Amino acid sequence: MAVAAVANRTAPGTWSDFGCEVNAIPPAELFDRYERSRFLYPAKRARLAPYWPLILENWKRARRAGELLHWVASYDEPDGGWASLTSWRSTHTGWQIQHLVSSGTLAGGRAVMLAAQAAVMAERQHGAAQNWFSPSNRFAALAFGTIAHSLGPEHSLVAPGDYVMVPLALAHTLGAAGAAGTVVELDGGACPELAELARYCRGEVYVRAEGLDRDDLRLTDVDRLYRLVGLRRHRRVWALYDASGTVRAAALAYRGPLGFNFSFLENRCDLLIAPDLDAAEARRATDTLLAAARDAYADFEPAAVPLTTATPVDHLILAGAEPVRPYTRALWLAEAYPDFYRHIDELYARRLNGRGAHPRSNP
Repeated sequence: MAVAAVANRTAPGTWSDFGCEVNAIPPAELFDRYERSRFLYPAKRARLAPYWPLILENWKRARRAGELLHWVASYDEPDGGWASLTSWRSTHTGWQIQHLVSSGTLAGGRAVMLAAQAAVMAERQHGAAQNWFSPSNRFAALAFGTIAHSLGPEHSLVAPGDYVMVPLALAHTLGAAGAAGTVVELDGGACPELAELARYCRGEVYVRAEGLDRDDLRLTDVDRLYRLVGLRRHRRVWALYDASGTVRAAALAYRGPLGFNFSFLENRCDLLIAPDLDAAEARRATDTLLAAARDAYADFEPAAVPLTTATPVDHLILAGAEPVRPYTRALWLAEAYPDFYRHIDELYARRLNGRGAHPRSNP
């Protein structure tokens, strides 16, 4: 069935309905396409070079699990044009969608985006999706940065923030000034206080998308799936309590196969700081939690804590942390999948009718 024939429907479908295949491209060939399209541009390729064999091996292992852990949707045209999109399991029912790359075909980009959403609607096993994009990426800003309007705030969230690499040595020294409160590493059970802090900081959509309302904070069940192919995916959480016993901040240290995301977001340390803390308190909380979370990254190949936060981190950059880039995170729940399908369909329809340039690839 041609893409045009399914362009305006929102019913579930299969990959082939959209002219797409899933996991048909071996990782080495996919990465070669990334380089030819300049999505994997020379400077980025050079930064990844020390870890390239491990990244390639991780993608190969994930491919053995099929769509259970990681999928690559691809669309090939007779004249050689192509497009691809990838996604990987982040939490129990949450997935990260990324790497929309093409040779310049709008039809291909549209096909992989619509096919991906139709396929997960048909499966009815996904609870949420998210995408991280640079605000300077105009197409990503249109596709993902506007979902709160198209999908509604009860089912979607757009959260800007910063991403910095904090060297492990720096993270260690941050704890020398003294703790901002009592830091506790949480066990694998549910923690209503953590969920409440997360709601306060980012809302219910974030809580559900990251599975913070479940009783498996460490993602043990997810880790079991990854172990089937010799990979790992887990999460460690540190909570900062004030003198009254209230959780005021937390660090969520995600660990996953290096290079699933080329910016290493699969290994991010997500920082939650209560919005009512003043600047000095927020800085002390940041430093205290970084010092604690450093333990989760002792074997992280880049020897740094990849910190994502909405709290200003100028003091970390002055102290030697490396700013990667501003990132905006878009999250949407399964209830909004039909609306997201329509949102993407309409966006591409406007671009095709206007014969606009193909969107720049998502980082």
